[in-house]
Amino acid sequence: MMAHPEGGKKGLSDPGEYSIRLNTPLSIHYMSRATYDSDLTNEQWKIIEPFLNERHPLGWGRPRLVNTREVVNAIFYLLKTGCQWRSLPHDFPPWPVVFYYFKKWRNQGTWAQLNQALTQQCRETAGRDPEPTAATIDSQSIKGTSESGGEESGFDGGKKVKGRKRHIVTDTMGYVIGATVHAANKADTTEAPSVVTPVFAVHSKIQILFADLGYQEPFRKWLKDTLNIKTEVARKEPGFKPARKRWVVERTFAWISRQRRMSRDYERTTESSVAMIYISMIRIMLKQLSPVPSPWHSASSIVKI
Repeated sequence: MMAHPEGGKKGLSDPGEYSIRLNTPLSIHYMSRATYDSDLTNEQWKIIEPFLNERHPLGWGRPRLVNTREVVNAIFYLLKTGCQWRSLPHDFPPWPVVFYYFKKWRNQGTWAQLNQALTQQCRETAGRDPEPTAATIDSQSIKGTSESGGEESGFDGGKKVKGRKRHIVTDTMGYVIGATVHAANKADTTEAPSVVTPVFAVHSKIQILFADLGYQEPFRKWLKDTLNIKTEVARKEPGFKPARKRWVVERTFAWISRQRRMSRDYERTTESSVAMIYISMIRIMLKQLSPVPSPWHSASSIVKI
């Protein structure tokens, strides 16, 4: 029996080996099926293909047998529907093959690089500078599962949630420029330096960070002394009002949570949890860069009276 994806058999690093064990040829998966609404369009695939089909500059290595686009379609299907890896439909490549590429691109940092590239494209499309000058930080406590309870899991006494925290940094448009996942019982102020340090190392133009009351001293002083970045903390106002300049990060959490896989933390490792955050944003940005027209709003679907 095949082991769980996160704790699978060591040394099984070739998708061809998975294919042999499952008696399923990889070459049959070339979009010869009905489409799912989570599938990439041709325009969206053209945007991300250079990042995922990159070959050795000297042409070394065997020709790839797997349809990479179908692998991404399977990952997007899993993310949107919330199904298990083993429950992926059989018209996708075998689930161990799909997980192999998910894990490979996770470990190589491909998901993070693709997220950064699409963020720059979205900002340029909106008429913004590709590099942000301001950022927003926040965390979201999310319930865990039996799969995610073994590593980095805790109880958030304030939110009454047992599980993990998604800690993200966004630009002022709501695009994620940095993310980490840790136990829910860890304080935002304590974990914030590990979140912002790699972000500001890449985005050197950032001058100010917007935060809520959870980010107090010594984090603000550390940020000013170490990285020379000002922190603006939003004050709590009576009633329900969107926090000035901070509402975008709350909207980003809402975007991410619309993916059913992200309704809880189902991942065994925090690395996979972070990868799922980036993949969620990749789906969102692809839809913004290349919108898919809704059949309910097409001209042919309008009933004329």
